[in-house]
Amino acid sequence: MLRSSRARARLALSSVVALALAACASNPDPEMVPDQPVRLAAPDTPVKPGDCPEALRRASAQADVHVDRLPTPRSLVPAPLPVASMPEEVRYARYNSVKVTVLVDTLGRADMRTFKVVKATHPWLASSVKTAVAKWKFEPAQLAGCKVPRQFEWGATSGRAPRA
Repeated sequence: MLRSSRARARLALSSVVALALAACASNPDPEMVPDQPVRLAAPDTPVKPGDCPEALRRASAQADVHVDRLPTPRSLVPAPLPVASMPEEVRYARYNSVKVTVLVDTLGRADMRTFKVVKATHPWLASSVKTAVAKWKFEPAQLAGCKVPRQFEWGATSGRAPRA
């Protein structure tokens, strides 16, 4: 009985090995495709001055398109981080940081639907900046002399960042 179990085990092992070898032998070599030349996309040509439809098309396609002039706030009124209403844990913290992004349209208004907090060490910082940015007026970005929508980034830090 012992011999027959060993014989069955050897037979099973040899059949598994035979199947594996047969499977490997039946796999044909992959078909080789000859090298084909790669077509590179032409770099974007500069927008001609005054070609506003093309400037708007490019800015709409890519929110962080390279522009001649970035959007800038006309004034920081109201202040983004008013000291009078700042909580004590923010005021006495060793390190504070906030960074936000928002899309500024062609009329110089921040589109608050696109407002994003990239980094904030305290929730009050993010909410305070959001309230202020919603009220700011901006000089819109310009591309080829045309006003275009563009992403605006703003950030502030205080203190020394902790070592990682």
